[in-house]
Amino acid sequence: MISKPISDLDQLNAAPARRIPLALVDLRPLLGWILPPLIALLLVAVAVEIWARVADVSIWVMPRPTTVLENFFTDFSRYFSEGLKTLGVSLGGLALGTAAATLLAAGVAHSQILERAVLPIAIMVKVTPVIAFIPLFIIWFGYNPAPKIAIAALITYFPVLINAIAGFRDVDPRMHDFFRSVDASTWEIFRHLRLPAAVPYLFASLKISVTLSLIGAVVAEFFSAGQGGLGAVISIEYDNLRVERVFAAVLMLTLIGVTLSTAVVVAERLFSWRLDQPVSAS
Repeated sequence: MISKPISDLDQLNAAPARRIPLALVDLRPLLGWILPPLIALLLVAVAVEIWARVADVSIWVMPRPTTVLENFFTDFSRYFSEGLKTLGVSLGGLALGTAAATLLAAGVAHSQILERAVLPIAIMVKVTPVIAFIPLFIIWFGYNPAPKIAIAALITYFPVLINAIAGFRDVDPRMHDFFRSVDASTWEIFRHLRLPAAVPYLFASLKISVTLSLIGAVVAEFFSAGQGGLGAVISIEYDNLRVERVFAAVLMLTLIGVTLSTAVVVAERLFSWRLDQPVSAS
C-alpha cells in the first residue's frame, strides 16, 4: 500500500542538483603559471630589439622582434594553416603513442615476464636518436602524414610508458587485498583501483609528451618539406636566408606548444576534484 503521495515519490526519485566545485572555475593558479613566463619573454624581446637597433645587428644574424612580428601578422594565414598541419601530426602522434604506451603499461603492470621482455626493447628504441628512423618510415609508409605521425608517436611513448607503469602499480595494498577478498575480477581491479591511481601519472607524462610530439612532428617535416607544416616552412625559409620568416614560424610553434601545454594543465585541473575522492571499501 502506498503511504505517500505521488508528488513525494517524484521528489524522492529526482536526482539532486549537482554542484560544480569551485576548483573548476578557479583559474588563478593557471594565470600564475602563464603570466610570469610571458612577462619574461616580453622583457627579452624588448632587450633584443634595443640591442639590434643600437648595435645595428644584421638581419641575417638576428632580425628585430618588431620585424618578426610584422611578418608574422602579415602572413598570419600561411603560418596558421601550416601550423594546423603540424598540430594535426602532433596530436595524431600523441594519441597513438599514448594509447600504445598505456596498453603496454597495463600489461606490464600485471606481468613481470612481459616487463622483462618488453622494457629492454623500449629502452633500446628510446636511446636511439629518433631522426635515424625518419628515412626508414618514409620508405615504409611513403610521403604522407603517416611517417610523421609515427615519428611523433615514437618520441612520446616512453615517458607515458614509464609513468603509466608506475601509476598502475601505485595502489594501496589494503585496497588491493580488499578487492581480492570480495572476489573482484582482474578487470574490476584495474578499472576501479589501478586506473584511478594511474591518472595523476598519466597527466604528468602528458605534460612532457605533448611538447615532445610537437618536436617530433617538426623534425619529421624537415625531411618531407613537400608535405607542408611549420617544419617545412622553417627548412625552406632557412635555405632562402629569410631569417625573419624562420623566427615567425618558430613563434607560431611556440603558440601551439603553449596552447597544448595549457590544455593539459586545464584538463588536469578539471579532473582534480575526482582525484581527491579516494576509493572506499563501502
